[in-house]
Amino acid sequence: MRVFAKFALCVVILSFVFPTTTHADDIQVLNIREALVGEAQQLVVVENAVKESSSAKLSVYIKSEVGWHKQFGSIPVRIGRSGFSERHREDDGTTPMGSYGIPSVFGIAPVPENGFPYIRIRENYCWVLRQSEKTYNTMVKGSKCVRGDEDLYRIAKGGPYRRSIVLDFNMNPVVRGHGGAIFIHSHSYYASGKIKPTSGCVSMTSAQLLKVLKLIDSKLQTRVVMGTKSFLGSLSR
Repeated sequence: MRVFAKFALCVVILSFVFPTTTHADDIQVLNIREALVGEAQQLVVVENAVKESSSAKLSVYIKSEVGWHKQFGSIPVRIGRSGFSERHREDDGTTPMGSYGIPSVFGIAPVPENGFPYIRIRENYCWVLRQSEKTYNTMVKGSKCVRGDEDLYRIAKGGPYRRSIVLDFNMNPVVRGHGGAIFIHSHSYYASGKIKPTSGCVSMTSAQLLKVLKLIDSKLQTRVVMGTKSFLGSLSR
């Protein structure tokens, strides 16, 4: 009996140390409109159930020959203080629902190599949000940031933009007044330590953001799809 017990224990330990290969149960069925997925082989999904909520969940999925697999998540994130919107406008506090590419990454800290252009920002790097400017919703450098634009370096030094992923919302073409500066970045906090909602971006902890930056891959034509479950469709998990 003692010999059998030792053998059984050994089997249990080996099963834990050497996990079995991937099963069909590991495949995720993505019920997201095809128009939102396009040619993407990787998706960053940001979703919630209540449009007005400033809280959401983020997951990363990769497509293989047999289907979609979850790489990361689901993790809690914050979105715009006014929740999601299909008609985001400048300063309305919402996060725009839709499907977006990643044109670049920026910050003041190193990021993992992922194929996306990385812009190391310094003083006088600004994101123009003044609707009167031809450079609306673009990054400019060289001149002191003025009221109405985002001082990227100052915000990065403060923490939130230390590493940031740019989404191509309202970029091709740019429509003035329809909003801009939609990023995935680190959380901002109240003095109490409570996490702030954003003005339209998606935020998470710095550690979680670094994990996402390690996973995304430009060769996979990564897209970020955001919205309520009813807008995106739902995920069968």
